[in-house]
Amino acid sequence: MPPLHDGKGRTPMRELRTDRGSTGPDPRRWQVLGILSLALFVIILNNGLLHVALPSLMRDLHAGIGLTQWIVDGYALVFAATLLTAGTLSDRYGRKRATLFGMALFGAGSLVALATDGAGQLIAARAVMGVAAAFVMPGTLSILVDVFPEEERPRAIAVWGSTSALGVAAGPVVGGALVQHFWWGSVFLVNLLPVAAVLVAGAVLLPESAAPVPRPADPLGAVLGSAGMVGLVYGAIHAADRGWTSATVLASFGAAGVAGALFVAWERRHPYPMVDFALLRRPAFLGASLGNMLLFLGLAGTLFVLTQRLQFALGYGPLRAGLAVAPLALAVGLGSAAAPWLARRAGPRGGVAGGLAVTATGIWTLGTMSGGYPGVLSGLCLSGIGVGLALAPATDTVMGLVPPERSGNAAALNDTMQELGNALGVAVVGTVLAHGYSTAAGAAPLSERTGHLFEQAASDGFRVAAALVAAGAVLSGLLLPGPAPTVPSGSDPGKDVEDHRPPGADSTRQRTA
Repeated sequence: MPPLHDGKGRTPMRELRTDRGSTGPDPRRWQVLGILSLALFVIILNNGLLHVALPSLMRDLHAGIGLTQWIVDGYALVFAATLLTAGTLSDRYGRKRATLFGMALFGAGSLVALATDGAGQLIAARAVMGVAAAFVMPGTLSILVDVFPEEERPRAIAVWGSTSALGVAAGPVVGGALVQHFWWGSVFLVNLLPVAAVLVAGAVLLPESAAPVPRPADPLGAVLGSAGMVGLVYGAIHAADRGWTSATVLASFGAAGVAGALFVAWERRHPYPMVDFALLRRPAFLGASLGNMLLFLGLAGTLFVLTQRLQFALGYGPLRAGLAVAPLALAVGLGSAAAPWLARRAGPRGGVAGGLAVTATGIWTLGTMSGGYPGVLSGLCLSGIGVGLALAPATDTVMGLVPPERSGNAAALNDTMQELGNALGVAVVGTVLAHGYSTAAGAAPLSERTGHLFEQAASDGFRVAAALVAAGAVLSGLLLPGPAPTVPSGSDPGKDVEDHRPPGADSTRQRTA
């Protein structure tokens, strides 16, 4: 068999990935999934871990909503901005190495965050943790794709996806319990034990893999892409106090647009682009990735508003507020359990668009129901079921469009869309909340908020979040394929399945092309 080459006559580094097609699946694959799920859980947990602690942070650090948005978004934004670079390095140097390096850095960042005594220091520590998380997340999905055979991969991705959503939902619960009994800095203590467990077990059990033809790093592309994201989020956050048409906000959006245009132009000329533009031209990828982004935008924005609404408007303490959000996690689990069944019968279109529609309905319910917890509970249950239904088929669709050797970059691109959704959710929905309250309350300081005024502003935020998730349902319904047609009796089943299988479903031809 001739040696692999990169199309330019160069021999690549030895491929670390082991093809297990002839020896059967890795017997330790379910233990590997457990390690990967724990690593994913702890980094996603930190997207929402501080939500319930925000009132305490506001008092202790004398911060308003705008500053707390940066404390929350400092993690998600850096996470999103460095994912593509981290995915490229992961493909080049090994996904196990990148994952374990990221977990070690994440633990170090958590220790730094424990010792901070000011908002600026806390934002910086959260940014370090965001960089670390960017090295962890693509590897978890790439290693999963490598160790699971095609027939088990949808179930494994469903577990991976439900772990991600569970981390989002569990953040307020864990954070609330710690803030209630200790101090707000204690929310970072929860990271240390799972980080240690992943480092020890991962060093023993995780297999190594890398791309057969590694791509060089692209520093200029990374800077341009990050600048575009930062400008977008900066403008959205500062629109609350300066207005959407202020010079600062418009300049920020303009800079984001220029950086984005330069990023696209540079990547199109680069011999090893960070973004696969052929993938971006595929409707199935756009439908799944945009659906994922808007799903997490709505979920992150909703939790940012809801955890404050429960405390400011309904008078809950941190622990009670966290427990009040807990049913979302159970609902996500129920939705994830039903996701493979729905995707088999309705295809990626039915699974993703249907789940997004259910989520939008749940968030809208949170914005229209008032007067106590029953309305909150019904909205949370609908939202969680929808998240569980949509996330696994969306992720499976994205990963099914590329061969395994490109899974790291595809995973990073998918994860970037998710984390950009998280950052924009806090920025956009949080800005609607801040603007609505400041308009209603005038110059009243934070401590003098009334529940009624905050309730009105929160309802506006929920309606905006619901509308954005509903837009994702429409896009997914238009762009994603439906169920595969039934193979006619007497026809060649292999040909029909390969020719008509919807994009996103695993197929040998797609994986080995």
